[in-house]
Amino acid sequence: MPTSTATRPVDLRPVLGLPDPGERVPTLAWPTAGLYVGTLGLFVVQIVGLARSWTPWALVPMGAAVTYLMFTVLHESIHHAVSTNTRLNDLFGRLAIPFVAPYASFALVKFIHIEHHRNTNEPKLVDPDQWTSEGPAWQLPFRWASLDLWYVAFYLHRIGERPRREVAVTLAVFVGAIAGLASVAVLGAGPELLLWLVGQRLGVLVLAWWFDYLPHHGLPLTQRQHKYQATRVRVGRESWMTPLFVYQNYHLVHHLHPSVPFYRYVRAWRRNEQAYLDRDAAISTWFGRSLTADEYRTWRRLTDDVVLDGDAGRAAPVFHPLRVAAVETLTEESRLVVLEVPADLAETYAYRHGQHVTVRAIIDGAAVTRTYSIVSAVSERRLAIAVRHVPGGIFSGYVLEHLQAGDLLDVLPPAGHFRTELDPAARRRYVAVAAGSGITPIMSIVRTVLEEEPRSTVTVVYGNRTPSSTMFRGELAALAADDRLRVHHVLSRTPDAELPGRITPSLVRELAGEDPVDAWFLCGPDALVRELSTELGTTERVLTEVFHTTATDPAIDVESRVVIAHGERRLEIDLRSTGDTLLDAALQGGLEPPYSCAGGACGTCRAKVLLGRAVMDQNHALDDAEVAAGYVLTCQAHPVTEELHVDYDA
Repeated sequence: MPTSTATRPVDLRPVLGLPDPGERVPTLAWPTAGLYVGTLGLFVVQIVGLARSWTPWALVPMGAAVTYLMFTVLHESIHHAVSTNTRLNDLFGRLAIPFVAPYASFALVKFIHIEHHRNTNEPKLVDPDQWTSEGPAWQLPFRWASLDLWYVAFYLHRIGERPRREVAVTLAVFVGAIAGLASVAVLGAGPELLLWLVGQRLGVLVLAWWFDYLPHHGLPLTQRQHKYQATRVRVGRESWMTPLFVYQNYHLVHHLHPSVPFYRYVRAWRRNEQAYLDRDAAISTWFGRSLTADEYRTWRRLTDDVVLDGDAGRAAPVFHPLRVAAVETLTEESRLVVLEVPADLAETYAYRHGQHVTVRAIIDGAAVTRTYSIVSAVSERRLAIAVRHVPGGIFSGYVLEHLQAGDLLDVLPPAGHFRTELDPAARRRYVAVAAGSGITPIMSIVRTVLEEEPRSTVTVVYGNRTPSSTMFRGELAALAADDRLRVHHVLSRTPDAELPGRITPSLVRELAGEDPVDAWFLCGPDALVRELSTELGTTERVLTEVFHTTATDPAIDVESRVVIAHGERRLEIDLRSTGDTLLDAALQGGLEPPYSCAGGACGTCRAKVLLGRAVMDQNHALDDAEVAAGYVLTCQAHPVTEELHVDYDA
């Protein structure tokens, strides 16, 4: 699902495999940092209370709260969700763990927790958190309160497999913590230490209950079998339950997207709610009743109490069926689709220049969702999108071969911020660079700017293969009759063209001229947009929208012949760029490659691309040199060439 910003490229991959949560690790997650500082203050108050012999009825809950809240900071650090800076991220984890389990090392807890993510709902010797769900009901509270003790047993069972340095640090921390606690008791603070331990134990009990038991108990499928059914979302009473659970009532979002900060779980869920429901996500109400996808939709309409930050009073977007008014030929491989908007939905589907819509169709019995930019000027008040055929593309093939006037498509309301605010009195200079179907949002922007800013000028640099493959060539020529618009066609497979070859930063600078540019609009393949963004730097306003592409031509849906090697085993599969990640494909194909967080944070699943090209959704583990050498995180990587070979051992 796409969003657009003025600061970073945007992923326009359709939601077919793992939906894009639309949230990334921030430079620093200030709410998490604030949670640490606030909890540290609570701990100081607790220590003062212990020194002054406050009532245990205040001190024990206070200690439990410190353990519970500090675990969230520790948990975020484990999943690299605190900061894009690895050292700063890990620092928060190391600073938090003494308040949660002072006798354990950060490395120990990280290893054990990642094992839970890798092996969710497996037996307790494989998924350590299954300790909280096994056994008769009367045992459960005792199991919850002793989860960290089971962690120690679990770690000792695996200690021979762990790195020596990690084991040494872990043993040193354990010995130091025991010595420190014993010293406190010997010095006469035994009663205070006991009160602290009772509060800490209560905090562990609540953590195990809310973080492990409630999200997972009763779900028979494992992470490997069905990642959407191995963990649940618990909905209802969210005005109080979400802050109380520190957002872990949306634990499924965390398991699907481990590096998304906890305070963004609800946003990620509502952003891709339809995609999660289409994949049979496990959902229950706050009081434990399981809901099917259809029951959830009905229940949500009747009882919705979720309010997103900045979205108060605004309902979450929903699909509406819109009738196709016309399907017009643009080129041999592309079509213009015009949609009818009923009068009662006119306000819902009012759009701004540069926005997009998400479209869904039932094709061969399956719901297929794609996102396309609106090409119409705002003044036209008609909702039109352009669809370019991708070889093997399910949706684009359906549009070219079967879609016709009178058909219905499910459409979400317009979204996106790939634009600047326009001012009729302004005199501005815009430059737009597009490749292939990247011209679609540019068409709306150009048309609207020419209409609403009569003193402004626009330069368009547009890359394609040949004149016949150029979308909107005639429309651009007609618009260029206005001398405020200049269009430059760059053709990669037309040697005698006025501008043959490919778009390069130097060519763009030459065509743009030396006069200052008020805003750049870049839309096309990720490599092109990134290269141009780097060249342009930060001295001018640059807005970007990126399509994941093949290495040679603009496209967003490629079927690739993928070869994955691990040890002596080799897997050959066909995999779409819009489908599963390389890691998911390897696991489903019977390989057992190394992986841990599945969130692009730990680097365990690193493999080297030997042939072809793959792109990553996000990367918080590989440095520039590793990426340049061809390494990818397979939990985040998708093939974008027709053939791809990767090797975990290279």
